[in-house]
Amino acid sequence: MSIYSYPVLLAAIFSFIAGCIIYNSNRKSQNNISFSLFCFSLFVWLFGYVIAYSTKSEKTALFFCRVACTGAMFTAPAFYHFSVSFTEKINEVKFVVLSYVTMLLIVPFSMSSHLFLSGVYKYYWGYYSKAGYLHPLYLTIFFGMFLRSFYLLWKERKRKDLDPKRRVQIKYIFTAYILALIGAIDYIPKYGIEVFPFGFLLEISFVIIVAYAIFRHQLLDIEIVIKRTIVFASLFAIVFGIFVGITLLIQQLIGGASNLVGLAVSSLVIVFTVRPIEIFLIRVTDKYLFQKKYDYKHLIREFMDELKTMVLNTTDIAQSTVDFLNTSIRPIISAVFMYNRFTSRYDLVASNDFKDNDLKIAGSSELVKVLGDTGKIVIIRNDNRLMSSQESIQLITLGIELIIPLLIHKELIGFLCLSKKKSDEDYSTDDTEALSDLSGALSISLNNAQLFDERADAEKRALVGTIATGINHEVGNPLNIITIKLDTFRILAKEGLLAHKTKEEIIEEVDKITKVCLDSAQRIAEITKQVSEFAKPDKKLIFGKVGISEAIDETIAFLKHGMILDSEKIDKRILCEPAYVFADRGQLKQILFNLIKNASHAIDKEKGKIIVNVDKSNSSEIAIKIIDNGHGMPKEVKDKVFTPFFTTKEPGKGTGLGLALVKIMVDRNNAKIKVESEEGKGTTFTLIFKGGFL
Repeated sequence: MSIYSYPVLLAAIFSFIAGCIIYNSNRKSQNNISFSLFCFSLFVWLFGYVIAYSTKSEKTALFFCRVACTGAMFTAPAFYHFSVSFTEKINEVKFVVLSYVTMLLIVPFSMSSHLFLSGVYKYYWGYYSKAGYLHPLYLTIFFGMFLRSFYLLWKERKRKDLDPKRRVQIKYIFTAYILALIGAIDYIPKYGIEVFPFGFLLEISFVIIVAYAIFRHQLLDIEIVIKRTIVFASLFAIVFGIFVGITLLIQQLIGGASNLVGLAVSSLVIVFTVRPIEIFLIRVTDKYLFQKKYDYKHLIREFMDELKTMVLNTTDIAQSTVDFLNTSIRPIISAVFMYNRFTSRYDLVASNDFKDNDLKIAGSSELVKVLGDTGKIVIIRNDNRLMSSQESIQLITLGIELIIPLLIHKELIGFLCLSKKKSDEDYSTDDTEALSDLSGALSISLNNAQLFDERADAEKRALVGTIATGINHEVGNPLNIITIKLDTFRILAKEGLLAHKTKEEIIEEVDKITKVCLDSAQRIAEITKQVSEFAKPDKKLIFGKVGISEAIDETIAFLKHGMILDSEKIDKRILCEPAYVFADRGQLKQILFNLIKNASHAIDKEKGKIIVNVDKSNSSEIAIKIIDNGHGMPKEVKDKVFTPFFTTKEPGKGTGLGLALVKIMVDRNNAKIKVESEEGKGTTFTLIFKGGFL
C-alpha cells in the first residue's frame, strides 16, 4: 500500500463504523437513515481511492476511481435527504427522491463511459480520476443539492419560535456543512492540477462534528445502541478470552485427550460469571461513558429522599414531581392523577402543558384495571388490552406514552403520565427502572399527604364542634338580653302600661331598647364571624404587616368564646414597643391559637398560667414566646412534637396534628419555631418572625 493511502483508509473505516452505529440506533428514523447513507457514500468514495493510490495497474486504478466517484456523487443527495428530514419539510420529499434518481441515472455513464470520467492522472500520491466532458454538468447538479440543503437549514435557523436546543443543533450542522463543502477541493486534481486531495479530512470532520452533536446535544437517538454495542462487544471479548484461556490451560495440564473436560470447565465458569461481568460493564458504561444518565439517576434518588420530608400537601407534592421530571427526564407532557373517593374517579391534580385539564378517568375503566392488576409501568401503544379503552385512546391522542401506577398495599391511589421526551428518545430500561423506584416513594408521600389532609380536616371539624358548644353560652347571653328587652316592651305596650307616658318618653325608651339589642346583635355577629373565619378552608396566603398585640387579643377572645380557656389564665406581655410581623394574618392567628390551646392542655386547672411574651429578637426579627407552667415534656417527646400523627393523648382524644400543622404554617410564613421544655417545670414555644415596630 502507498503511504498516502493509510490516512484515507482510516477515514473510510471510521465512516463505515459511524454509519453502521447510527443506522442501527433507529432504523425507522429518516434522520438516522439519511445520515448513515452519507457515511456509507463517504466510505465508498474513500475506499475506492485507497485502492487507486495503492495499485500499479492503470486499468485497476480507473475502475476504482469510477467506484470512488460514484460514492462521492451520492454524498450530495444523502445530505439533502438529511436536511429535509431534519427540518421536516414534507413538501421536499419528492425532490429528495428526484435527487437520488438523478444520481442513479448518471452512475452507468460514470462507470462505463468517458463523458464524466475520461481516465486517470498519475500523481505523486498515486492514480487519480480525470474529469470528462460532462463533469461540470455533474458538479452543477452536485453543488445545487448542497446549496438547497444550505437554504433549508438557514431558513430553519431563522425561525423565531425555534427551540434553543434545536438552534444549537443547527449551529453544529452548519459548521459541519461548511467544512464538507470546502472538502469539495478534492475535485481540483481531476482537472490536472497536482494538489493533494486532503478534502477527505474535512468530510471526516463533518462526520465528527455531527457525531459530537449526536452525543452532546442529542441530535439523533443513538446513545442506547452505543451503550449496548460497547457492553456486548466487551462481554463477548471477555467471555471468549475466558473460554479459550481455560480450555487451552486444561489441555496443557491434562493433555490433548481431554478436550471435552476443558470445554466443560470453560462452559461452567462462563455460566457463573457472564451475568456479573455484564452488570459490571453496564455500571462502568453508565458511570464513565454516559455520565449524564448516571447523574440523572442520582438526581432521582435525591428527589426520592426529598419526598420523604416534603410538606404534607397532595397538590404541592404532585406539582413538585412534575417540575422535577420536566428538568430531569424532560418529557413534553407530564401529569399526575389522584383517586377521588367521593366521585370514584381519578382527577388531574398537577401537570405541565396538558391539553385537557378537565380530563377525568373513571375508576372502573380498563386502564385503571390493567394498572391495578399488573402494578407495572405501562406503554399504552404496546398493550393490546388498552387499545379499545376510551380513556387510553384519549390519553394517546393527547400524546401520553408511559403510565406509571402509584400503589399502596396493591391499591391504585393514582398514576403518573408521561409523553415522549423532548429529545425524541425512547424510554430505556434504565429510565423505567428509575421511574419505578420513584413511583414507590411518590406513592408513599402522596398517601401520607392524603391521610394528613383527611385527619387535619377531621380535627378541625371536631374543634369547631367543641367551640360551637362553648359559644352557645357566649351567644346565649346577648340573645337573652334581646329577647327580654323586646318581650318586656311588647307586654307593656299590650297591657296599656305605656299609655300614661308621653310620645317623647316612649321614643326614648324604644331608643334605649334598640341600642341594647344592637349592641347584643353586634356581639353575636363578632363571635359568629370569628368562628366562620376559623372554620372555612384556607384562602390564598396574603402576606403583610400584622400587629402582634391585636392578633394576640383576637386569638385570646376566640379561645374565651369557645370556653377553651379562661382569659384570666393568660398574661400578655409586650416587652418592646408596639411591633408587627410580616405574615399572613389568618395563619398567624391559627399558629397562636394552636400553641395557646396546646399549652392550656398542659397546665393545672387552678394554678396554671400561660404567658404570651413579645420582644425583639434582633433589629429585623420579632420573637413571640408562649410559656406555660404545666407538666413539661421528656426529651423523647419534645423531639417528636412536630411529627405528624404523634400524640401522647389516649386513643380517640387527639390526632397529633395540631403542632404538625403549626410547623407547616410557620414554614409557609418564612418563620422559625423552637421548643424548650423540662419535665415538671413547663414548656416554652418560641416563634421568630421577620418584622419591626409600628
